[in-house]
Amino acid sequence: MKKIVCALALACMFLFTGCNVEEMSSLREISRPYAGEYKCKKLTLGGENMLASFRFLKLELAQDGTFTFKYEDVGGGRGEYAGEYEMGESSVTFRTLSGGEEKKFVFPYEKGTVHLELPFGGKLLLAEFGTS
Repeated sequence: MKKIVCALALACMFLFTGCNVEEMSSLREISRPYAGEYKCKKLTLGGENMLASFRFLKLELAQDGTFTFKYEDVGGGRGEYAGEYEMGESSVTFRTLSGGEEKKFVFPYEKGTVHLELPFGGKLLLAEFGTS
């Protein structure tokens, strides 16, 4: 009986407050279970393994919808890029500003792994970032 009363109360709340259930955020969007730090597991450039050239490559997806990509190469060179991200069902979209112009990149996201594929210096750069 308690469950029926709760369900009825929720239905009335949506009905009388003018809320549209279709416009409400999903639980996944609210909780953002994909937020966290992703480490580079695979990095190739033109088929050559490049992972040993870096001390670390990290991608952080924050709860507030921002991302930070940080790296340090074995020579001590460091870099950082930041922007906003949006997670889809099977992809993640990154947006950054570069020279006053917005850049947008969409990559597959599968089983907790971001798969990057980009042309770089005339070669294909492939990278995988995972949480485990």
